[in-house]
Amino acid sequence: MILKVPASIVNFFREFVPSGVKYAPDHIRRALPAMVAGVVLTTSRRRSMTAIGGTVHAARRDKATVSRLLTRRDFRSRDIHWEVVLRVLKKLAPTVKRGKRDWLLALDGTATKRGAETKIKGAIQSEKAIATRKKRKAGAPRTRSDGKSKKNGRKTKYHTFLLASLTTHTGTRIPLPRHTCDPKDYKRVGKPKSRRDTQLDLGKILIRRVLEIKPEGVRLVVVADSYFECAKLYAFAKQNPEDLVLITPTDSDRCFANETTPSKSNGERIREHGLSLSGNDFCRLDLRRGSEKTVRYRRYSARKPTSKDRRTYRLRHEARTVAGLGTVGIVYSWKTPVYEPRRNHRGKSFKILFCSDPTWSAERIVEWYECRWTAIEILIRELKQQLGFADHTGQNLDALERHIDVVLLSFLYLEMERARLLEEPGERPAATARAAASRTYGMQEVVRQEASRELIETMKQSRHSERKRRLLNSFFEHLTGTHDTGVASAYP
Repeated sequence: MILKVPASIVNFFREFVPSGVKYAPDHIRRALPAMVAGVVLTTSRRRSMTAIGGTVHAARRDKATVSRLLTRRDFRSRDIHWEVVLRVLKKLAPTVKRGKRDWLLALDGTATKRGAETKIKGAIQSEKAIATRKKRKAGAPRTRSDGKSKKNGRKTKYHTFLLASLTTHTGTRIPLPRHTCDPKDYKRVGKPKSRRDTQLDLGKILIRRVLEIKPEGVRLVVVADSYFECAKLYAFAKQNPEDLVLITPTDSDRCFANETTPSKSNGERIREHGLSLSGNDFCRLDLRRGSEKTVRYRRYSARKPTSKDRRTYRLRHEARTVAGLGTVGIVYSWKTPVYEPRRNHRGKSFKILFCSDPTWSAERIVEWYECRWTAIEILIRELKQQLGFADHTGQNLDALERHIDVVLLSFLYLEMERARLLEEPGERPAATARAAASRTYGMQEVVRQEASRELIETMKQSRHSERKRRLLNSFFEHLTGTHDTGVASAYP
């Protein structure tokens, strides 16, 4: 527990979070800084509503109060997030006289898994788990003939969300507002029942929104996994060639097409064609940790690179017509090392990448696609492990979504605090040095140190302030579970 909300969180809300009752009532807006502090500074394993509401002593709220805040319909958390993103983009807009700056936009879907008996509306349970449950009711045995237990499939319910991270040319990561993939049997208020947006539809909506609000002089390089390799997104990228480049891997079933009939497959599989190419047709690319051209978009730790950090690629690039996608740039690549799951420098893996701009070189495409792992995969892991992305325990889907929005706002605060420390290195040199290579956990430690310094400053001020002494006495009494500790008077 901390005494009060750190000043950096208060300043973040004053600068970026919109005021007024347009997106939330006054009592919710006043509670948001404490909720963000609870998400960032909670040291327990789970960010439960009790932990979030009880982290800040000066603004304590019980579990029921936090639950009511998250279920309020007039709490438009995602709209608040979009407004904050707009203000952040204006502040981080590059000053470009000639040419354009490239910003990295990484997309991926993630699921929040819950117990199989969870009664949260809209939760999905796999068909395999449903079939297993029916067999159990029918009296089917739980063990095989050899005595070993059967695998019963997934026992959890889950919701799927589309997340995106926008990384600027200075390395600041901006988490964009989440989009919920509504299940088929769920009716959202204010939305036609017949309309069900897939992740691909939501990805297109998200990219279009970012194109509308991005600063002048910025080009988006969108990277995603093979799930997002579809005609819908590639057609949209080709409609905006100056502002958008899309890079994705492809699956093994994709085929070439003739130039006269680009929407019809000619039966030649791209993967089989790539595997049949001679080794003399490939060029070599060596990438070393910290020396890539895209290093500013990666958040490396402060350790020195070693010989094991080198990645070797054998590349072949060509521009050809792909069925359903039209003419795209194709990169056939062999990579060493591989992870199975340990690093193996003797093995190699084969992957095919598509790029909506056929003029991009193979080296450039591979470097940008490599950034996807740190830009979105590690980000999602940090959201779940460090900030409690999947820790909501209520039974209301709207509350779950607002909980996720608060988590994303907390992550955005940490990134903006890091950017501020790097811009003002003389204010806190030790914190600035640590923030240079810090990700989520490192920035949480920086904010915890700030909260500790503010507590010490309050103790010093309590010598001359009755109000400060009462606040400190109440704080220490709560920590120790007593009524009169005398700590505040002993340590002014």
